[in-house]
Amino acid sequence: MNWIKNIVHPHAYILFYIIISFLALIPNGLGWRGDMLEYTQEYVGLSILYILFYLLGYYLKGSYKLPEKRKISITMTKMFHFVFLVSFFFFMIKFIYIKGIPLINDSPYLRTKMSQLGGFVDFPTKIMSLLGIIGYYFFIIKKNYLYLIQFFISLILNILFAERSLIIFTIIGALILYIHYHKISIKAFLITLMSVFLMLFFIGWVQIVRMGGKNKLNKSGTMTTAEVATWVVHGDLTGSQKFGAYIADKTENNRLYGRYTLGSYISLFVPSFEEHGAEYLKEKYTNSRTAQSAAIPYSYYIDFGYFSLIFPFIIGYISRFIYVKFKHLQSPFYTILYPVYFFSLLWTIRSGNFPIDPKFIYYTLVLTFIFSPIFEKKLNKKIIIALQIIFLLTIALSFMMLLIRW
Repeated sequence: MNWIKNIVHPHAYILFYIIISFLALIPNGLGWRGDMLEYTQEYVGLSILYILFYLLGYYLKGSYKLPEKRKISITMTKMFHFVFLVSFFFFMIKFIYIKGIPLINDSPYLRTKMSQLGGFVDFPTKIMSLLGIIGYYFFIIKKNYLYLIQFFISLILNILFAERSLIIFTIIGALILYIHYHKISIKAFLITLMSVFLMLFFIGWVQIVRMGGKNKLNKSGTMTTAEVATWVVHGDLTGSQKFGAYIADKTENNRLYGRYTLGSYISLFVPSFEEHGAEYLKEKYTNSRTAQSAAIPYSYYIDFGYFSLIFPFIIGYISRFIYVKFKHLQSPFYTILYPVYFFSLLWTIRSGNFPIDPKFIYYTLVLTFIFSPIFEKKLNKKIIIALQIIFLLTIALSFMMLLIRW
């Protein structure tokens, strides 16, 4: 069943987007975004144009050379263990700082205390999910159960912190590697498919626990836990589509000019630039206590109108470039980079961010530090050393900011 590998082709992102768009037309059983249902129907043309421009970018003619074939070295595994320990340390600091475990705490907003430390402190913990994928990759190649244990540690830490997106990221990354390194039988495919549904149910359950239990979400009192979990997943998947269409309607004559899509880049260099992205929409258009995301293509549209169609064109081009480098599994760097990128693509359907966001760039720095990739440049070694030094400097900066803001 070699065709099964196609389920993680970049085009799967577009297929998933179409499915979510149709699901967004179904009223949520818990009433989430019920007052915004009609807005998605007004932007069907925008969605069609988004898909067309993505395909134009993907099939744009270009030459893509395969990366040099490389094996995992001792240096790579040592670098991996070093980064794992750094991330684990910062994760422990997270639990100490917020004084609790979000998964089992009564307050659904406990983990928001981390915002007081800032992104520079939180970033080293975000890479734990990436390290879980790398650990699983090392386990496949080296058959050493230590790496499998590190994979599960990554999952458990993010489960305890109720980081739904990072849990899904790690699992999807592992699944992508599994289906590319193993022959998949029909039985294994059905088991995997069932596992995906169980994973979605589990994510719904995590959200129920995080928000105070089933009774707080199920106002009617007539739904089972399974039904509530299903509607929670539906709401998570489609809520930002409905909200994005609502915001697109409200900003039709007042574009944000990058405040949503590009704000995360600006905030890295201008700390005072706090009103951007989902936080800005929360403050400007809702009474919510948590950030409110606008999904693609609305996120790009509220920033730049129809000029935003350059985004799917660029995404299409980048998608083909990275996928070609990945699919032959010759480079450890690209073997992990593609699952990172593929999840970033899928996540834009909910978050509305550009897939090459600051977190993706940070992940790329981590992969460069661990794998020392060989690029098609004469100055490759100097470039790699410079990037590795930059990553070490980010760790030093994170530790310094931890001491300053504690």
